[in-house]
Amino acid sequence: QMASQNMQMVVRAWLAYELTGSYAALGTIALANAIPGLVLSMFGGAIADRVARRKIVVQVGQLVNALNTAAVGVLLVTHLLTFEFLFIAALVQGVTMALMMPSRQALLPGLVPQPQIMNAVALNAAGMNSMRLLAPAVGGFILAYSGAGAVYFLMSSLYLIACVFLWRVPEIPRETVKAGSVRGEGKAALVNMWAGIRYIVRNPVIGPLMLINVLIVLTAMPYMFLLAGFVQDVLNADADALGTLQSVSGIGSLAAALVVASMTSKRRGAWFLIGSGFQGLMLLAAFTLSTSVWMMAGFMLFMGIGQAARQGLSNVLVQEYVEDEYRGRVMSVYMLQFSLSQIGAFLTGLLAEAFGPRMALGSTSAALVVLAFGALIFVPRLRNLD
Repeated sequence: QMASQNMQMVVRAWLAYELTGSYAALGTIALANAIPGLVLSMFGGAIADRVARRKIVVQVGQLVNALNTAAVGVLLVTHLLTFEFLFIAALVQGVTMALMMPSRQALLPGLVPQPQIMNAVALNAAGMNSMRLLAPAVGGFILAYSGAGAVYFLMSSLYLIACVFLWRVPEIPRETVKAGSVRGEGKAALVNMWAGIRYIVRNPVIGPLMLINVLIVLTAMPYMFLLAGFVQDVLNADADALGTLQSVSGIGSLAAALVVASMTSKRRGAWFLIGSGFQGLMLLAAFTLSTSVWMMAGFMLFMGIGQAARQGLSNVLVQEYVEDEYRGRVMSVYMLQFSLSQIGAFLTGLLAEAFGPRMALGSTSAALVVLAFGALIFVPRLRNLD
């Protein structure tokens, strides 16, 4: 799944910019992927907390993604793909991911003992970052030399393989759901979702952590959706270079994820904020100073380190502090960060269209630095989390 998603991050953005030449169009594609997440993610969380076989939810989602990417591949090889079709495909994927991802996230804690959740999350992140290292380079190479259609058919095949492999993942035992949980009581989905939101707001750890994380994500991730335009427009490079940049950041992310996996549970909140601020500094340098692909690659390497620390530690902290009967709904809200990052990408795309990509992406990077280090100084409850 992660290999396919990371390839798609390269090829879909490249196609959108190639079809339109517009940063606003790049942001619009991101928005199409974001809207379903904002509307349906809590429903996905309620499903994760109610169904006995979360694995089936994930497998259905993988199958839908496989069919969706195959359809885009057919449109590409028949020369019928338009920006409108690309928008619809992004919308379909957004719906699928919103309903599937909370169940996928909720599978992990049932597969390992509680004391090993941090290591499991970090190792999972290491696997994801391995795909961030390899998949964009492979996708960019195939895009440059075989065309976008070949990339989309490969992505479809990878989704099908993931669906098959998931059969070997053991089910979470039904008895692990506590008495009084949403599945046991059979409450309506909307009541379940409201209970999850109320839990987040009232929890003295989860609430502040989720709020700060959302604010950071709004500024930390928009670059991922606009990088294709920056590579073509500012660096005058090809799809192979875009894949290389994504992979270089994956090298840093993989190294940092392995460090996170071996960390002790001391001051992880502080390291989460430090990683976020470091990512912002590297992004600021990358988008304001870079004049070549290789210069930008150097900044992207170190940016990946900060990004992995931010993503891995925020996930670990949420997983460790949430109560199990609320896990699916809390993780569905946590997963909203990806939809919100795409809202950020849409707004940043409009800024880039009006004022240029350097100014737009430099501004969001500077805002990330201020947010992260401001929280490190002024929010001791988060800074002192273990």
